[in-house]
Amino acid sequence: MSGSRVILAGEAMTAIVQGVLEVRKLTGQPPVVVGGLAVMARLSNPYRVTVDLDVVDRLLGGAPHLEVLRATAGAQAVEPAAVLLPTKYGPVKVDVLEVRQAELDHPSEDPGDRLHASAHAWAYDTATDLTIEVMRGDGASVEATTPVATPGPLIAMKLQAVMNRPAQKQGTDLLDIVRLILDPGSRTSALTEIAAANRTVAQDIALHVDLWFVRRRVQSLRWIRAVGDDDLAQDDLDLVAELVATAARR
Repeated sequence: MSGSRVILAGEAMTAIVQGVLEVRKLTGQPPVVVGGLAVMARLSNPYRVTVDLDVVDRLLGGAPHLEVLRATAGAQAVEPAAVLLPTKYGPVKVDVLEVRQAELDHPSEDPGDRLHASAHAWAYDTATDLTIEVMRGDGASVEATTPVATPGPLIAMKLQAVMNRPAQKQGTDLLDIVRLILDPGSRTSALTEIAAANRTVAQDIALHVDLWFVRRRVQSLRWIRAVGDDDLAQDDLDLVAELVATAARR
């Protein structure tokens, strides 16, 4: 990732970036992008493609994004909180991650539920504009400028997401965390942002890092290798654990 523009490639990514434009048109505001697209946009060396568009809705006024998108002609609801949105490059699954203020004002006693709400709100509140351009095989390109989550909140979201995901997604989430920490284009931002996070968020990050990168590190490495990164070693996970835990220490 360089400056405020990132260039990606792949026909599937064309539809996703077009989906960003469609969501902006339908909701009247640029969507705050998280998930796989945000991770790829923040890395200096994107290592995978993504097939979904993940956006955060803080429910701060107006109709909820999910309600608006599902009411679009040709759209299909996907449970529990997504929509298959038509674009000129094909349908795109848009996952809408909602955060209610009550979840922040009255945090859950469960650290996973608490981190889900706080990490997504953090991502929304601190996202910065990026222009994402996708080069097509025919030489044409599609681009969209929209707020994109920064590395620290992305790591917090990925740490929390691992618990309730199928094995393949667990491996992808864990590998995204590793890449965000080890990639020179995102590491400094990630650790600086985690170091500046409020105490509760930092403590919940530390708990989840200890769970996945210390106590369950053998299982985590197996999941990561199952999604295609055979070169990753246990030492890499140990380094990630040390760096994130140090940044989260209060």
